Amino acid sequence: MRVALIEDHAVVRTGLRLLLEASGHEVVGDFSRAEDALASSVRPDVYVLDLNLPGVGGLEALPRLARRARVLVLSMHEEPAYVSESFKRGARGFLSKRAADVALLDALSALARGERYLHPELAARLADYVAEPGPEVLSRRERAVLAGLARGLELKEVAAALGISPKTAATYKARALAKLGLKRSEIARWAREHGLLQDPAP
Repeated sequence: MRVALIEDHAVVRTGLRLLLEASGHEVVGDFSRAEDALASSVRPDVYVLDLNLPGVGGLEALPRLARRARVLVLSMHEEPAYVSESFKRGARGFLSKRAADVALLDALSALARGERYLHPELAARLADYVAEPGPEVLSRRERAVLAGLARGLELKEVAAALGISPKTAATYKARALAKLGLKRSEIARWAREHGLLQDPAP
């Protein structure tokens, strides 16, 4: 397959190029920025795209890249929210950088067959994510309270930041946990996987 790499770390690009070329793939493009790939006349079969890029980020560039070729996201971000959003924006596959050395070739083979690819470990986490209620079931205050707790704040600190009493904050927390079916110990994990930590701090 003709592959173009979009990855801002030169060492990673070099390693990927060596792996791909040793396996019979042709690396036709090697970019550190999404803008450069979009401006290039190179037309690969597959873009291997990192999400953390300078300038235009990988998620922002993904829909435009997907109109040109299949896109395999290769990222350090393993949270289901990133996986889900990548597929919504046109990715055909998603692979963690941790698994790239053993799974990249399998992922490219799947895309070559016209299939989607998601590493089994990420697939299991995505299934749990889809099955759980999302942030949309929470009120604005419930969401803010959970986000504060997920960042490691005490309930009284969250209450002070939001300008409400600790008792009111406790009520919002209890309502949110009931809606989501979560235990207190699961707040940080749920908030991370559902993108709440990207909300502005109160």
